[in-house]
Amino acid sequence: MARSDLRDVSLMAVTNHELRTPLAAIRGFVDMLQRRRAELTDEEIDEFLGVISVQTDRLIRLADDLVTLENLDDAALTVEHEPIVLVPALQQLVRELPDGGRVELRVSAGAPPTIGSDALRLGQVLTNLLTNALKYSDEASTVTIEAGAGSEGELVIAVIDHGIGIDAGERERVFDPFYRTAEGARSAEGSGLGLAIARRLIEALGGDITARATPGGGTTFRVRLPVNAAAR
Repeated sequence: MARSDLRDVSLMAVTNHELRTPLAAIRGFVDMLQRRRAELTDEEIDEFLGVISVQTDRLIRLADDLVTLENLDDAALTVEHEPIVLVPALQQLVRELPDGGRVELRVSAGAPPTIGSDALRLGQVLTNLLTNALKYSDEASTVTIEAGAGSEGELVIAVIDHGIGIDAGERERVFDPFYRTAEGARSAEGSGLGLAIARRLIEALGGDITARATPGGGTTFRVRLPVNAAAR
């Protein structure tokens, strides 16, 4: 069997598992409501409906991520190239985060003021990285997003947290579809698709993304992008 076929079989198996978990929860609570509704209190009914709602949202997010991943693999993704004024774009992105008050934005003097890239796709990647950083960090800690220039003049954006961290042997594997570290799976829910999508999007924009340890504990994700992706 070819490597691509093995990958497809593996993805299908994991997808099946990821779909079955929320579906089983939904089915269980719907069945309970049907059989025991007359004896349940209003609070219990609200609790069951809340679980069904959460698991339904989980299925929707998984379906959206799978479609995005499939489009990226099939090279069907449309990438736009437009001028992005860096500081206002990053400020708006932080403001739109539900927990954006915990995010500190730093922009070095050498950072390019404007880049040519896809604002929607870049925003999708950075929102994913910041959301993950906040999710896997203590609520009292601060997440930092830093923008600067690389050694060849490219834009470098780092998302820095002081959370649970990622072992050295797993820092590349976290970009594989559905892969989650054991500590990450214990700490919060997730599909394991966000970082796989982030890497494919950044590569489509002509850049790269890596993970490394944050000094003192935590993880730093570093995105490198050409200042003018349209020229590549």
